[in-house]
Amino acid sequence: MSKEYYYKWEWDLQGSPEALWHLVSDTNRFNRDTGLPPMQLLGIKNRVKSVKFKIPVIHIEWEEEPFEWTYPNHFGILRRYKTGPLLEMRVDCRLERREPSGTHLVYQVWVTSRNFLGDIAIPLGIGIFSAKQFGDAFRMYDRIASGPQPGLVIATGRNLSPSGHTRFRSLSGQLRAEGADEATLDNLYDFLHRADDISIQRMRPYALADAWKLPRRTVLETFLRATRAGMLDMYWDLLCPECRGVTEDHGKLGDLSGRSHCNTCQIDFSVNFDQNVEVIFRPNASIRAVDAQIEFCVGSPQRQPHVVFSLLVPPREQLPLSTMLTDGRYRLSATSLDGSQVLTAATNGSDRMDFHADSLGWSRDFLSIGLTPNIRLFNDLDSTQTFKLERLTWSDQAATAADVTILQVFRDLFSSEVLRAGEEISVGSMTLMFTDLRNSTKLYRDIGDAPAYGKVREHFEVLEQAVAKEGGAVVKTMGDAVMAAFRTPVAGLRAIWNVQKELTARGVPPLSIKIGLHHGPCIVVNLNDRLDYFGSTVNIAARLPNFSLGGEAIFSESIRNDPEVTQYLERNAMPNSIQRFQGEIRGFDRPIDLWRTKI
Repeated sequence: MSKEYYYKWEWDLQGSPEALWHLVSDTNRFNRDTGLPPMQLLGIKNRVKSVKFKIPVIHIEWEEEPFEWTYPNHFGILRRYKTGPLLEMRVDCRLERREPSGTHLVYQVWVTSRNFLGDIAIPLGIGIFSAKQFGDAFRMYDRIASGPQPGLVIATGRNLSPSGHTRFRSLSGQLRAEGADEATLDNLYDFLHRADDISIQRMRPYALADAWKLPRRTVLETFLRATRAGMLDMYWDLLCPECRGVTEDHGKLGDLSGRSHCNTCQIDFSVNFDQNVEVIFRPNASIRAVDAQIEFCVGSPQRQPHVVFSLLVPPREQLPLSTMLTDGRYRLSATSLDGSQVLTAATNGSDRMDFHADSLGWSRDFLSIGLTPNIRLFNDLDSTQTFKLERLTWSDQAATAADVTILQVFRDLFSSEVLRAGEEISVGSMTLMFTDLRNSTKLYRDIGDAPAYGKVREHFEVLEQAVAKEGGAVVKTMGDAVMAAFRTPVAGLRAIWNVQKELTARGVPPLSIKIGLHHGPCIVVNLNDRLDYFGSTVNIAARLPNFSLGGEAIFSESIRNDPEVTQYLERNAMPNSIQRFQGEIRGFDRPIDLWRTKI
């Protein structure tokens, strides 16, 4: 006969709920830290996951409902077991803020036995063993959250073998001699030596850079050099635009496709280089072996950190809650309602707000909500609704494929990393620069072929150095012309400003270049075994140098309206030197607004 058992544990911790949340709600890590074996996902149907333990002898399989949670205060989960000594388990974890500081953590478990084995296993396994394991784990998380690097999980053990230690030191010496960043290599050694396996399954260079207080690009470029040296391995993760979970994991850029499928959300989606292709790293097996596929929980609030809350509300009931938001836009949705309610979180937004799931649907108004709001969710329908609030902005800690492939270091070290022939993947925004030497034919005639060629080569070197310094890359050269790409408009403008200044200072005859800058969407393709860009943005940018008389930049409205560009021009351009005009671009019906400025 089945019997229900109930357990409740409480701890007072030093960290705040928001500091502890990313650790406590990471149930993949928590299950590992409390002694549970790895799990295997068998399938997903109607958002319910079929899961089993990876235990050779005992077969334990269950169905897992989606997690419910509210950042940073609460999460819970329900499991219904198909096999084994348990029938059902429900977990509820709450993080209550203490005054003046700290957190009161309450962890509750309701578990029902299937048979006498369950009646024996539950009091021993959960009542005694788990009670100690839970307390040890939460106190460890509290130490991490209160430590000098709260974003990193550092274990107390040592994980590099003697051979891994020796190989890292050897490769590190080579990389330092080649100019790799020493601070990044020192932090990387400490991380690989002390971090747990879960932390190094998906090493995100921008997140690590923030924790190490180092420049993001410096860490990313060092990781690329370390990959080329055999210290790290690089992977391309495809992220679902809905749940933002990893749908595919590839070791080569050429394995990517422009379409993917998310099993969790049951949707197909188009791949975008600057949104849902993230570049991550793992240690090479010769340094430290790690099983990237091992999982201890197939669902967790930390798998969807952009979701502020996901809550079930029964028919004709209401649910009050409080949460914490950051400035920006959010989207509230409910299971049975089409569309969503768009919210803007701001300091002066409303501190109290009610939301109704009813036959009228969502309001079309943009609502302003406070950063620590009290919310009530009303389900006025006859079926249970899942209310979900999502932050619309993607995390800026993701090093996207657009970020990585635009770096000159990447193109120099990984020239063979290209898309499959015929594959086209969108890039949402890119700054493209085209340059051409003014009067290069006359230069050859005036000073002779050999000296002129030397000048042209020198101009290419100046360009490449300036572009690389601003985090861009030279895509290709075409005679005396160059095509380069940047992630931001101001990076392109700074690069070309420095190029012209350097060329002018290098003597007689001074070289003068014609420059065009444009920003917009395009597609990335494989052209002649290299990454290249195509589309109307490229076509416009390529024609802008034709409007230049030399020594001046021609740029489009999308460049001119960029706030960083405006600030840069205010500081560097001569007064009244920025002129607006209209230019006719082949293939466009009307002239477009352009600007020119002397540099």
